[in-house]
Amino acid sequence: MKHHPFVTTRRGSPNLYFRRKLPLDVQALLGRKEVWASLGTTSFAHATEAYAAAQSAYERTVADARLLATAGGDDTCQLRPGYAPAGTSDYHPLFRPAGCALLAHTQVARFVQRYRAHVLASDAETRSGMSYAELDAHEQLLEDARQQTRRARAANDLAFFSDTAEHILESERVWLPAGSGAFTRLLELLAGAEIELLDEQLRRVRGENPDPVDLVPLIDPDDTWEAAVRRWTAENAPQPKTVNEVRRQAERFRSVVDLPLSELTPDHVEQFKQVCLDREGLSHSRVNTILSLLSPVITIAMRRNLTGLERNPFSGAKFGGKAVRSNTACFRDAFTIDELNLLYASPVYTQGLRPRKGGADAAYWLPLLAPHTGARVEDLCRLQGADIVQRDGHWCFHLHDTKREKRMALPKVMRWVPVHRTLLELGWLDYVASRRALGATAWLFPDLHINQYGQRSAVFSNWFNEYLDGIPGLDDPRLVFHSFRHTLKAFAEESGVRDRVIEELIGHASDNDYGRKEDGEKRLPLNQLVEAIERLRFPGLKLGHLSPWRVSQG
Repeated sequence: MKHHPFVTTRRGSPNLYFRRKLPLDVQALLGRKEVWASLGTTSFAHATEAYAAAQSAYERTVADARLLATAGGDDTCQLRPGYAPAGTSDYHPLFRPAGCALLAHTQVARFVQRYRAHVLASDAETRSGMSYAELDAHEQLLEDARQQTRRARAANDLAFFSDTAEHILESERVWLPAGSGAFTRLLELLAGAEIELLDEQLRRVRGENPDPVDLVPLIDPDDTWEAAVRRWTAENAPQPKTVNEVRRQAERFRSVVDLPLSELTPDHVEQFKQVCLDREGLSHSRVNTILSLLSPVITIAMRRNLTGLERNPFSGAKFGGKAVRSNTACFRDAFTIDELNLLYASPVYTQGLRPRKGGADAAYWLPLLAPHTGARVEDLCRLQGADIVQRDGHWCFHLHDTKREKRMALPKVMRWVPVHRTLLELGWLDYVASRRALGATAWLFPDLHINQYGQRSAVFSNWFNEYLDGIPGLDDPRLVFHSFRHTLKAFAEESGVRDRVIEELIGHASDNDYGRKEDGEKRLPLNQLVEAIERLRFPGLKLGHLSPWRVSQG
């Protein structure tokens, strides 16, 4: 309980105590941070005189310590009898203690508001049950404190309020460096607040009952990443995966710069970028992606007046294209024929390995389907029995166009890719028949693990990339499952397939660029796609050791 800046209670004792922090130079001389003195009473009726004596003793202690230091005496002098160290206090005016957050400039005024609310609540608790004599003594204590405070304010003696400032900073587990502009601002606000508080307390002890003061949160709940992300989510309705990623990156930013949004500057963003590069080892490209996720959140917060920011500190913060290219450790690259042959000579294809994380049979088929279709891994993982059909006499994949579905917010956008002859020779249709026997909607790869966002490919992709790293000659970081899309494109170009057709096959074709309407989408005629797949060659690819799939293998 705090009834006066330097009067408090102490655990284990019924008495009231004088408590005051020592000046920094005296702390070094005496080896302790503050002094305590028992006022020898539990009654405010008898505390007034004892408080004055304790204050005088404190001032003599400070003066004696400084005099001893000037005279070159022993700097291990002890406090006068009756004083004791604070014990576990670790607050320091120059070095931020562990566990203390830096008090932001925009929080100083709210900090003083909180102090005012705490003092008035404590004062009400103190007066409850007091006798008339105790109320008279309490009134006199407040009058004496008001007189001292007014003199200090008149003399512009801000140092008079330093002890109170440091005490309440410590209580709130926040910190400001002594001597900083923000600390001076805090002292100025405290000087005015202390006089107002003492006036208010005197009115209350004399029987007036003004309205209660609400305890405001130290941080404006709207001026936070949490509030901004909630608003951004409500207005944009992004996918759950995107929401979670934005939250993770906001928390990553907070771990570097833990300030209200209104305090953020471009310098803070630069600080964050350097931490991402130097401490976390992220690429320039990855940092750009993170900035792209966070910047719109701030824009929404500014637009909806959640923060006092006038300019988005993330604006213009991304690395330029040249910096990204020079820094990027690897680019996704196409597989060469030699690399494909190494893959198809690995244990999945020579020893019958069917790893659980690889989705069992998916580990065998997906790396074969991908270079012969150019399809995205999620599109292949979503295949069902009914998606392998004959059209105009040609066997085709009827693939979900997952990326277009998300972009257009449609539940189903499909495209056609003819089945390559190599897949037919390897028994792909027999495998499909074995799965279709369970129903047209049966998954072709039922053993794939589905992640929390409903993606069928996430666990498989992680497994496959780790599997590649374990094959000598395939541990190049440029090679991932997505490289199969580049592989089809590279070998299709060598096989003489036109660019427009390649783009249609791999699902890059523009919605409005060319083609005819088909199920609401513009597509190239199927015969052009069939011709392209028939042209597609992989010279030197060795798959002769793979026996055609038979139902018995399933």
